[in-house]
Amino acid sequence: MKNKLKRNYFVKIYIIVLFSLFLLACAARQSVKETIEKSQIKLSDQNLKEVPKPTSPHEQKKGHHWLQLDNGNYIEYLQIGNQGEKIIFLAGILDDSIVTFSNIPELINNANKGLCQLYFLNLPGNGYSSIPDQNIFNPIFLRLCLEQFIKKKGLKDFTLIGNSNGCLVSVLLALNENNGKDYRIKNILGFNPLLKEISFWEMDKYQILLMKTPSAMVQHLVQSPIIGYQIARFTLGSVENKWPWNVEKSHIDSFYNRLSENNRCGIWSSYLKNTLKIMPELKMICNEGYHNITQLATTVILYSNPGDNWVPYNHVKDVAKKMNVKCKILGNGHIPQRTDSKLVEQEILTILKL
Repeated sequence: MKNKLKRNYFVKIYIIVLFSLFLLACAARQSVKETIEKSQIKLSDQNLKEVPKPTSPHEQKKGHHWLQLDNGNYIEYLQIGNQGEKIIFLAGILDDSIVTFSNIPELINNANKGLCQLYFLNLPGNGYSSIPDQNIFNPIFLRLCLEQFIKKKGLKDFTLIGNSNGCLVSVLLALNENNGKDYRIKNILGFNPLLKEISFWEMDKYQILLMKTPSAMVQHLVQSPIIGYQIARFTLGSVENKWPWNVEKSHIDSFYNRLSENNRCGIWSSYLKNTLKIMPELKMICNEGYHNITQLATTVILYSNPGDNWVPYNHVKDVAKKMNVKCKILGNGHIPQRTDSKLVEQEILTILKL
């Protein structure tokens, strides 16, 4: 009798625990759903306060343009060429596509000859584009921004070349139901892509620090010339897989001058927190879509290297295996288009047969 009562007691406890977990899961799911819906509403809301048009040192470059999204945010992009294969370049979070993908002279020469069209695109929060609402700044929001850019530009088929978070946004676009209807993605080349579920303990020490530091404090530290400049130096040292003192001064100056402006660095912390918040949604989208990715683009190739301190090489290998696509070692550091631009350019020329 005692054993039976004991067994019944544990069965009840077990059921209560399961039910509680179910309710928590439903609540988390609802929270994720609301986050996605907020991103979609914010992107199309015409009643938001007018966003001021940014300024950029790239404005003097031939082919520089601004495109305003429906929510008022401005996207800056550099377009070279107006016919042939369309190639969109997307840098990682807070990076600048116009800078990090610029050292590709042969590709640029081909574009000027009419063999291809190059779009160096800075989504909101990147380059000198508008600083987005911190509450909705996440990969889904950026995917929506990218999709709107493509539709406004009337691009029907194109290749996406993304680094880090730029590859995550590219893959989210490929897995979106509008791919194949409103547009067609021909190829995806992802350099050191952030495509695996983020584990807090595997994050780079600087990202962990950012996660724990309020956005306003991050920006305040970066705007302090002495401290901020050293933060930029050490961050680039980690990104480029170099001793901080070996990072080129021009790289530090460019990076620091941009991130110390307004609130360009403070949003980094918000992006990381928001991404972790919607991780269940991202995980669901990716797990359901990875096995179909080869049907959604002609060619998908992921690139990584053991010198990447931000996205471990084994992460990229694991995701490539799930996708059943090639995983190739290329360059060094987290931004190979900056540290090994000739290798990256040659790979693009070879794959796209330009």
